Amino acid sequence: MADLNAALDYPAETRQRYIADGFWQEDRPQDWLARWVAADRDKPVSLGGGPAMTCADLQDKARRLATALLELGLGKGDVVILQLPNIPQLLVAFHGVQMMGGVPAMVHMPYRAAELAPMLNHIGARAVVCFNGQDGYDAAATFLELKDAVPSLDAVIVAAGDAPGDAILLDRLLETEAAPIADPPTAADPALILFTSGTSSSPKAVVHAYYTLCASARVSAEDMGIRDGDIVLCAPAFTHAFGLVCSLIYLYAGATAALMPAYTPPVLADCIRDTGATVICVGPAHIAANMKAGLWTEDVTKNIRAVFTGGAVCPPDLVDAFDAILPHGKLFQVWGMTEVLMPVCNRPDASDDERRHSLGQAPRGHHIRFADEAGNILGENEEGELQWRGPFMLHAYVDNPDATADAFTDDGFFRTGDLARMKDGRVFITGRAKDLINRGGIKINPVDIEAILEDHPAVVQAALIPAPDEVLGERACLVVVLAPDATLALSDAQAWLAQHEVLKIRWPEQLEVVDAMPMTPTRKIIKGKLAQQVLGTG
Repeated sequence: MADLNAALDYPAETRQRYIADGFWQEDRPQDWLARWVAADRDKPVSLGGGPAMTCADLQDKARRLATALLELGLGKGDVVILQLPNIPQLLVAFHGVQMMGGVPAMVHMPYRAAELAPMLNHIGARAVVCFNGQDGYDAAATFLELKDAVPSLDAVIVAAGDAPGDAILLDRLLETEAAPIADPPTAADPALILFTSGTSSSPKAVVHAYYTLCASARVSAEDMGIRDGDIVLCAPAFTHAFGLVCSLIYLYAGATAALMPAYTPPVLADCIRDTGATVICVGPAHIAANMKAGLWTEDVTKNIRAVFTGGAVCPPDLVDAFDAILPHGKLFQVWGMTEVLMPVCNRPDASDDERRHSLGQAPRGHHIRFADEAGNILGENEEGELQWRGPFMLHAYVDNPDATADAFTDDGFFRTGDLARMKDGRVFITGRAKDLINRGGIKINPVDIEAILEDHPAVVQAALIPAPDEVLGERACLVVVLAPDATLALSDAQAWLAQHEVLKIRWPEQLEVVDAMPMTPTRKIIKGKLAQQVLGTG
């Protein structure tokens, strides 16, 4: 069984400092929910994705589920997998598991048995809540079959759709009469598990205590200016760190979640329009795709006052183009990752130039620095790996000491793997260290090249990945998704880059066309999987 508490064994001095500084408090999401129920039982907590739900509805259902899970034999500290889209049942399951002292572990909807089995075994999952309404995927049957491969797995709960075999319908559990929880979680207890994109043979599971989870949501809500009465639509899945933190930000602030179970450009536009969303959280790819489809119409954008984009750097031209579309709003960039949650953002008073080019500022109490490949600490405006230390940060990966050792410096800074620089206190992400292409000792950063190529009228998406080369080590391979009926030759792409004054040494030397890119829930291209698909590497 995974030792979650060992992954939360922060040094005493660290605990004392973050508590004294007010970052680590004794609150939990259920306390925020109780506060809003006391103020207004009928306050809407979610719209869309199913029937609207008030905060009193959510509290009642979560309490019933917490009691039912205890009656099923689960206990404090037990891990419950949630594989659900952004629907009301996900909110019920998340808060119900937390209320009984369990630990929700979020897994993405595209994962299937081959990815799930190692994850479930790694964290000793006791139960799963799944969605049985996705075409071509019988989730309940999959998890029932996984019981043989995952000895710890006892209960399969179905939130929507049919419940085959000895699977249990969530609705039946919600008929349970709620009872007081004898041993509720404390703020120091494990509150959440998220998985990074590590290999399936050695999963990298990140456990956050209520201390770090709630600190990130609390500070982010304030820095982003989310307020009581906002309707917040988050396009990324709540099983992703970006989406999960957004779901807690709205709860802390008293806002309403506009739920979108699955993304397509028309569905995003319809959800914003139908719910009257005032704040949206999206990836740059969501913005660009809906822009190309002509879906940012006035009836969609009229209520939007703020757009927060993360998961990938948003090109300045896209910031300008989207600002011009929004009659009453602005776009702000944010940055975060599973291990440190969501600490960096552009705040409402950021200048237009700051919003266009930077990801914002780190909150007070956080320390960031930049280091070169040799570990030397760099100065102002010098590009290096962003390293991080602060009160939202994990202490260690679950039962993976090698990954933990690789992730931290000797003096306790987390190595983010992002290439960045800082100027006047603002963070500028310039790429991912692992995405650099080493062409005979010349390091090619693909970020700006990809942005230029995506402006080509024939290109919908572009990615630059390393292709092995016996002489140079690596060459740049361009992978594209083309617009309908469009064609593109390698020479066309090279000519386009020449027009935009990109040095020839940085041009791609191979072109591959694909129908679709493998994407994360924030619509970021998974380059390792892409390289494996088109080149057999990665």
